[in-house]
Amino acid sequence: MSNAKPARLRSGFSMLEMLIVMIVMSLLVKIGVQKISTIIRHERVNRAAQVLVQDLQNGFAMAGRQRAPVRLTFTVGTKTYVFTDRASGTVLQTRIMSTGADYSLTSMATTATSVDILPNGIGSTAFTVTLTNGDYSRTVSASTAGFVRMTPQ
Repeated sequence: MSNAKPARLRSGFSMLEMLIVMIVMSLLVKIGVQKISTIIRHERVNRAAQVLVQDLQNGFAMAGRQRAPVRLTFTVGTKTYVFTDRASGTVLQTRIMSTGADYSLTSMATTATSVDILPNGIGSTAFTVTLTNGDYSRTVSASTAGFVRMTPQ
């Protein structure tokens, strides 16, 4: 009689059992990666919207501090906005929110391409900006009086 154990007992698992374990593990990893990707996309849009709110509030205050009109210009094609001194054209602040930047937005839409902010804190027009990454969006609105707020879309 031989003391050799069958191959199944020596290895612990059969090939079929090992295959089932690998399939289950790969499904769990796929679900986890998709969920993490969604969370990251939402966080990028939320962070971009928070930064936009802060920049707009700062822009309304900037005109008062400088005692000179400030122009806010949106370029939706490149997903950027720029604050400039209206009289001299000097760039005061630029923010890039396109792919490759910290926010990686897939689109940015606005109701106004250019807004003048007067030293008394009054804007030339009320506007909204919609920031999007994939299927998730946030909207930031600003009144002519400088009231800025963020809402989910």
